[in-house]
Amino acid sequence: MGMWSGNLTKLITPLPDLMSLPSAEARIILALRVAVMSQKCYRDARPYLEDRLGSERAVSRFLILVEAIGGAWPESVTIARACCPHTMPDEILLLRMMRHAVDRNRPSFDALICEMIDPSSRDRIYLDMVNFAAVYGSRAAGS
Repeated sequence: MGMWSGNLTKLITPLPDLMSLPSAEARIILALRVAVMSQKCYRDARPYLEDRLGSERAVSRFLILVEAIGGAWPESVTIARACCPHTMPDEILLLRMMRHAVDRNRPSFDALICEMIDPSSRDRIYLDMVNFAAVYGSRAAGS
């Protein structure tokens, strides 16, 4: 009973709202939403992303990261609309991956996605997350 109740608790735990996340993480989710919507509308996301990410270099590395994730994910990444205060499971998974990349915790990073993404794609995403975090600054660590 104990094992099942623990697993069920994980399944019914609500996802956090954007307002409950550290501001650096909320900006990453918003930037992801803007990047995806801009691509769907054939618009340049850079002007909007620079406000959220802080520099042109961060925007460039973020867009490289988004491309790597889009190419490796087995299905479409599910994101909410830019105006939605709720988060989606894929958005939270990406934040968890980012946290492990910032902490340079490769085993935990791999454990999150090893069953759905091949090793070479995991390598690329991990390195792209580390590179993005380096220019995004300490904000990516959850400040």
